[in-house]
Amino acid sequence: STNAACEDASATVTVTTIPGPEAGEDGTLDLCENDTTTYNLFDYLNGTPQPGGTWSPALNSGSGIFDPSIDPQGIYSYTISNPFCANDSASVSVTFIPPPNAGADGVLNLCENDTTTYNLFDYLNGTPQSGGIWSPVLNSGTDLFDPAIDALGIYTYTITSTNPLCEDASASVTISNIPPPDAGIDGSLGICTNEMNTYNLFDSLNGTPQSGGTWSPALSSGTDLFDPGIDPPGAYTYTVVLNECIQSDTSEVIVSFNNPPDLSGLIVNVSDACQGENVAVNITNAYNLNDGNYNLFYSITGVNTFNDTMTITFINGESNFQIDSDLFINYGFNELTIDNLIDEITNCNGDVTNISPSPFTISESLDPILVNDGNVFCLEDNPTIDSLSSNIVNTNIISIFWYDSQTGGTIYPAETLLEDGVTYYASVISNDGCESITKLAVTVSVTTCADDLIIPDGFSPNNDSINDSFDIKNLDTLYPNFKLTIYNRYGNVLYIGNINTPNWNGETQSGNAYGNNNAPTGVYFFVLEFNDNTRKDLQGRLYLNR
Repeated sequence: STNAACEDASATVTVTTIPGPEAGEDGTLDLCENDTTTYNLFDYLNGTPQPGGTWSPALNSGSGIFDPSIDPQGIYSYTISNPFCANDSASVSVTFIPPPNAGADGVLNLCENDTTTYNLFDYLNGTPQSGGIWSPVLNSGTDLFDPAIDALGIYTYTITSTNPLCEDASASVTISNIPPPDAGIDGSLGICTNEMNTYNLFDSLNGTPQSGGTWSPALSSGTDLFDPGIDPPGAYTYTVVLNECIQSDTSEVIVSFNNPPDLSGLIVNVSDACQGENVAVNITNAYNLNDGNYNLFYSITGVNTFNDTMTITFINGESNFQIDSDLFINYGFNELTIDNLIDEITNCNGDVTNISPSPFTISESLDPILVNDGNVFCLEDNPTIDSLSSNIVNTNIISIFWYDSQTGGTIYPAETLLEDGVTYYASVISNDGCESITKLAVTVSVTTCADDLIIPDGFSPNNDSINDSFDIKNLDTLYPNFKLTIYNRYGNVLYIGNINTPNWNGETQSGNAYGNNNAPTGVYFFVLEFNDNTRKDLQGRLYLNR
C-alpha cells in the first residue's frame, strides 16, 4: 500500500494441466476370409486407449464390433476428442487371409467293366487348388482313379491350410456304377375277340420296366399301343438300351386272341347264415372257363342297394367265396345278384347277367338280456350258474353258456356256485341255431340278505327291463310301514314313496323340483324312514344313469 493507513492487498491464479486424449497405438487384425466370428476392434488397439471414442469408417454394428461377413477389410481409425485439447487417433488394420480351396463335391458315374483311368481332380466342381491329398489314398499315389484296382465309393480331397487362422478345406467325389437298363419281366396279354380295343403293351410288362424302349416287331402305331385290328398276335420283345454304356435289357409280352367263354350254365348256391357270419357262396358248372383269378361284381338289393367288386378264383370250373352277412342285414335280406364275371389274367371277358342264387336265409343272432337286478343273489340260496341263467329273459333261446372270458374261455358247468365280485360272460344259442355276436358280461353280487335290505348304488331308467327303477330288496317285507323320500343335490324333493307306490323310475312327481319331468343323469340322495319304533332312519346316495 502507498498509504501507511492501509494494508497491502493480494490475489492468486490457479493453473491446471488437463490430460490430453489417448487413442492408444495402431494395431492389426488378421482374419480368415471365411471367418464368421465378430470382433471388438477396441481390443486390437495397442497402448492404453481411452474408451468412448468413434470409429471411421463406421462399422455396420454402429459400435466397435467388426463382422467379417458384412464389414470389409481395411484400416479403421479410432478417435478420442477433448474440447480443450487436440483429438488423438489410432487405427486397426484388418486383413482377410484367403482360405484354402478344395472345390465343391462332384460325382463320377462309370459303366460296368470300365477300364479307363480317371483324374478325380477333374471331377471336383468349383475352382479347387492343386496339391491336395485324397482319402482313401488311390493306388496310383496321385489323383488317378483306376476302376480295375480302386474301389467305388466316396473319395475326399483335402487342401491343408498354410495359415493357422484358416482351417483345412475338403470336397469329395462320389464314384458309382451306372445302373443297368431294366426292361421289366415277361408278361402276357389275352385279348377277347369281341372287344378289339387298343392296348398299351408296356402295361402288360411285369416288374419295373424303364420307359422309352423299343418293340420288335415294331407296332403299327409306332408307339407302345397294340391294335388288334392291325397288329398280329405273337411275341413282342421290349428292349431298353443304355447308350452311355452300350448296355441293353429285354423282356417279352405274349399276345393271344381268345374267344369269350359261354358262362350261361353257371349255378350259384348260397348257404344259410347267422348274423355276424360270412355268407358262403359256391359257383359251379363253369368248366369252359379257364382256371385263374376273376373280378366279380355283385349287388344286394332290398330297402337299399349295395354294390361291390371282389376277386374270386376258379379251379376246375368251381369257385367258393364269402360275403359279409351284415350287408344283407343292412341292405335287405336274401336278395343277391351276380353280374360281370370278368377274367383279369389271360382269358376273354365273359358276362354273367342277373343270376338268381338258391334261396337262403340269414337269421338274426340274439344278445342275452339280464332281468332287473339279475346279478344280485342271496348267499343263503347257494346260487349257481343255473341260477344266473334263469335271469336271462330273451325269448327264442334254446341254450345259454357261461364263460370265464369275454373271448374264448372255458364254459362253467351249470352247478358251479357263483362267487361274489366275479364276472361271468353269457353266450346264447337261438332257436335258429345262431350264437350271440357278443357275450354279456355280468359281475355277480352274492350277499347275506335273509334278514336285511339290499340297497343298490343306482339304476338306469332306459326302459330296457334292466335296473329301470330304484328297487330296495326286502323293504316291503321287513318294513311295510316305510317311507322313502328322494332329493336332488339342492334339497328339492323329487319322490315320496311307500308300500303302496311303485318304485322310483327317475320321474319327478308333480309339484316337486322338476314337475312331471325326467330327472337328469347324476347323484341323488334318499332318506328311508322305517317307522317301526326300532330302527333309525337311514340316509344315503344313489346314481341315476340315463
